[in-house]
Amino acid sequence: MKINLRLVVLTIIAVAAAILSAVAEARTRDNGQPRLEPEEVQARLQELDCPRPKPRVAIYSFNATGKLAAFEGYNVGDGLAAQLATELTRTGCFIVLDRTGLSNVLREQEMTLAGVVNRETGAQAGRVIGAEVIIKGTVTEFEPNKRGRGLTLGLGLPNTPLGIRLGRNSATAHVALDLSIVDATTGRVKFAHRVEADSKSGGWTIGLDYKRGSIGGDTFSKSPLGMASRNALGEAILHIAADLRGMPWRGRVVDSSENMIFLNAGLDSGIREGDTYRVSTVVRTLIDPSTGLLLDNIEREVGRVRIVSVKSKYSIAEPIDGIRVKRGDYVHL
Repeated sequence: MKINLRLVVLTIIAVAAAILSAVAEARTRDNGQPRLEPEEVQARLQELDCPRPKPRVAIYSFNATGKLAAFEGYNVGDGLAAQLATELTRTGCFIVLDRTGLSNVLREQEMTLAGVVNRETGAQAGRVIGAEVIIKGTVTEFEPNKRGRGLTLGLGLPNTPLGIRLGRNSATAHVALDLSIVDATTGRVKFAHRVEADSKSGGWTIGLDYKRGSIGGDTFSKSPLGMASRNALGEAILHIAADLRGMPWRGRVVDSSENMIFLNAGLDSGIREGDTYRVSTVVRTLIDPSTGLLLDNIEREVGRVRIVSVKSKYSIAEPIDGIRVKRGDYVHL
């Protein structure tokens, strides 16, 4: 009887050690850095401090080539970009411009220009909203089975033909992305990040052996590869929000009268009544004669305005200190 108790204790210790090893591995990145658990990522997204006014962000299809380009008929690059656009929109912190479907928008505009659809109800050309930043992504790892592991322990009962088997199996799906935040005006990469996430699946196996016969059950619940993708994209959103919070927001003056100034930012941009903004006008534009690239705009601040009314697509401000502005002037914090 003492032997039986000792074997049971050793079996329990071995299984517990395997479980603890798997948990420790799941919480550590390949480079040894701590990894955010999905629950931690979701909690941080719920508490996200949104930049205001909201930046305009354009999402294009992610680059994915070779074996990473498709998975079971699924376009990995387009799919991950669509997921990122969805998750960014759900945060309510960004004006998201989904460029993955831009070809369909252009087709609608072409039908209007060609007279295929009524010009009064058809999509108007030249109305696509411009972006301040572009999110560029490359799929570097997309593995449904990054690693698998299993452990089975058996215990034979003395003086009986019975034996007991207990096992634990696990598998890990893995996704990794390289993301760049690009200034849409200059094409300069302002920030770059690598994000990765795992999605673990596992189950228990228990069996009963009798002489040459065996009875067992396997409870194996798989987690989809899409969960690993969403976990990685959630971490990417946290990086994007932190990066864009420090970028200067700029609006434009649409029109003005003596006491009313119309700005091209409305409710969706996050502007609020009572906000005050500085207004500047461009006094000189510097163009590189060799490349034709815009080097800089030399601006002169003309004063401040206060928001008095916010509409769906624009807002109305009043001048402070009697300043005079004109169409095209910049408005910024």
